[in-house]
Amino acid sequence: MKSEWRSRFKALPDKDRQRLKYLALGLFLSLLWFWNMAPALKTYREAPLQLAQLELQSQNLKSLQTQALALQKAPRMNAQNASAVLQQTATEILGSSAKLTLEAGRATVNLTPTSADALAQFLATARIKAYALPVEAKLQKTKTADQELWRGTLILSFPTQ
Repeated sequence: MKSEWRSRFKALPDKDRQRLKYLALGLFLSLLWFWNMAPALKTYREAPLQLAQLELQSQNLKSLQTQALALQKAPRMNAQNASAVLQQTATEILGSSAKLTLEAGRATVNLTPTSADALAQFLATARIKAYALPVEAKLQKTKTADQELWRGTLILSFPTQ
């Protein structure tokens, strides 16, 4: 079969053989470009952006690691002190928009419409000062003309000794 193709190729006029050679060379170069060169150039162009994103992620992870180490080194607080700190935090930040109920190692916060900023500040402060972590949240978002408000129930757990 190979020899049949060669004989047909040699039987063609010189101009047609030259065109077929150029066509084969063009096909080869196209395949080389699309399979080898184009993906490599795309990776080369996208590398700086990906490196910047990875650097940002690395900085975020280092920040989280620093926070975690600080929390590990912080003195432990018993549940009674933590509940007092949480009560004070709820009163200062959430005011009358929250009702706090304390039970054995847990706190239930019933929220009437509360701003997202106040809720986020309360959760961050509760985590840092009282070492209280949310274990369950049943919240609903409502929108007013100028802001989003949250209402529902939030259950926080206190640290155990």
